[in-house]
Amino acid sequence: MRMREFLLGSYHDLPNVLFVGSLILGSIMGYLPLVWVSLGLIINGASVALLQGLLSLVFPTWAQVSVASGSTACEILGSVVGTASTGTTVVAPSHWLSAATFFAMFSIYNSIRIALKPPARGASSEKVDARRAFSLSVLVIGVVFLALIMARGFSGCETWLGGISGVLVGSGLGIGYWHLLDACGTGAIPDVLQVVHSLPPPADVENVPVICTPPP
Repeated sequence: MRMREFLLGSYHDLPNVLFVGSLILGSIMGYLPLVWVSLGLIINGASVALLQGLLSLVFPTWAQVSVASGSTACEILGSVVGTASTGTTVVAPSHWLSAATFFAMFSIYNSIRIALKPPARGASSEKVDARRAFSLSVLVIGVVFLALIMARGFSGCETWLGGISGVLVGSGLGIGYWHLLDACGTGAIPDVLQVVHSLPPPADVENVPVICTPPP
């Protein structure tokens, strides 16, 4: 029973778990890509809040739904975002789905980019195959994780408008944020797999020092 409550609680607070986990683990372990992901989740949350405000002004009946006063079943921030006196909450785009999809799409897109990254000249074919196999494994795990995220639609906490818009916003921001980080380097900054750091430098960019020893 306690394990079931733990799993359900973790799923319910998944956006918070992803943000806090990425920030704390990344900071303690010096795992900077995770820290960048946590900052991306902040940008995602701010963007969703801005879009919610705009949609609630333009389409108030579409972007808001009535909720029971004091209900906490579908909250992720500790209090219902909306007007307590009217018992309404803004649900489009969905904060939960947007944040979770952002994390999933960032990881999936990163694994695809790493798998398609051209090998350095003279690189071992075995190591190239191992890198691509590892990226493929992460891709499969990311797809399964994304499927679990989509199961949120059966919880009764999401509307069609909030769910679809949340997934679209999270996916777009996740891919766009990856390219933003990638513009600052050669794929090493957004690489949550830490594969790029282990790759040898391209022969036409950097000179790899070689030590010559006499034959025995």
